[in-house]
Amino acid sequence: YNKIINKYWDPDSDHFLYIGSVKIMIQQRSRKWPWSREKYFYALAAKFEISENKTIIVMTSANINDHNPSNEKYENEIVKSANLFKTDINSEDDIRKGYLKKTFVNIAGYIIEKKDKYLDVTHVESVINIQILEI
Repeated sequence: YNKIINKYWDPDSDHFLYIGSVKIMIQQRSRKWPWSREKYFYALAAKFEISENKTIIVMTSANINDHNPSNEKYENEIVKSANLFKTDINSEDDIRKGYLKKTFVNIAGYIIEKKDKYLDVTHVESVINIQILEI
């Protein structure tokens, strides 16, 4: 149980959200294909121990001004309380120059529950500004 929870806490993991029982702001970058444009988002993240056998790790985007030239405003339609958080970020040059595509996470996370003989891990994700090609 603890090993799985720590997997999602590991900053070097693809599943990284961030440690903390209080909200922490993170930046996460990704690229779907080696030739595709890199994307990024900022999110508030938190961990909640619901019971001895159940932990929830969750993150959500807020309206964060990172000086990206797109100057895109964001309003979270799922986690309305995230809209109360507003801040300016001293972002990296590649963001300020618009080299990365800004995306947002409505809500994403994991529900990790220890059962008698196994762990039940549920991943939930709702994002915007993601293009999916279906053939």
